[in-house]
Amino acid sequence: MFYLNKIVWFWLNPSALPILVAAIGFWLILRGKRPLSRKVGLLAVAASVVFIWFASTLSCVCLLGLPLERPYLDAQSVESVPSADAIVVLGGGIGKAEEMTYPDMSDGADRIWHGARLYKAGKAPIVIVSGTNDLYATVPLLIDFGVPPEAIVVDNESRNTYENSRFTEDLLLSNVGDPSVPKRVLLVTSAWHMTRSLGNFSKTSLVAIPAPADFKAHNMLYGRQYWWSWIAPTADNFAQVGAYAKEWLGRLARR
Repeated sequence: MFYLNKIVWFWLNPSALPILVAAIGFWLILRGKRPLSRKVGLLAVAASVVFIWFASTLSCVCLLGLPLERPYLDAQSVESVPSADAIVVLGGGIGKAEEMTYPDMSDGADRIWHGARLYKAGKAPIVIVSGTNDLYATVPLLIDFGVPPEAIVVDNESRNTYENSRFTEDLLLSNVGDPSVPKRVLLVTSAWHMTRSLGNFSKTSLVAIPAPADFKAHNMLYGRQYWWSWIAPTADNFAQVGAYAKEWLGRLARR
């Protein structure tokens, strides 16, 4: 299932799909024997160009991203979340190659800092880190942020959100209290990724409480006072739209 999901997403993501449609359009323009075929080809190429342009604008970022993040605005602060059995930090936004001395942080690294913030506020006795490479990337950063090594439990095998939820459940049931008693976890991930994450965790025995970080769309919107910011394409916008599109497709797939 993991590889099937990767294959499906490869062909549906905003990078590959318009290129495929444009390639078909060019083929129809060059090889089509009927005027209608060439018209369809021109329409396909034009639609691909317009799609790529719109998917690279702040307008598209806000259209897709703000509805994903807005439900969790009230859950940002440490004070807004209750105590739980564990803090679960989903991997992402950080990496460490073998030749690197320190982890390299991107936007999603807010997750690690927020997990440490919750631990230091006494919200849970342990932090479960879930995701490949997180043993070498996330754990050192959590320790730098003041989380003691003995309070960190690592799932270094999860490759996607589904596996995050299942492997975290196994780790928590084997590490905390009576396995027959439902466990409450503070789920730390990017705000735009939270709904799909909660959906996966809802299929386990765990009670997941959102503790969001990384409000990407809201931060990209901040300070954009010029009208051309809404229509000028940028690579950053296009990359973020790709992430949001994956979230929306993932939500549809669960229905």
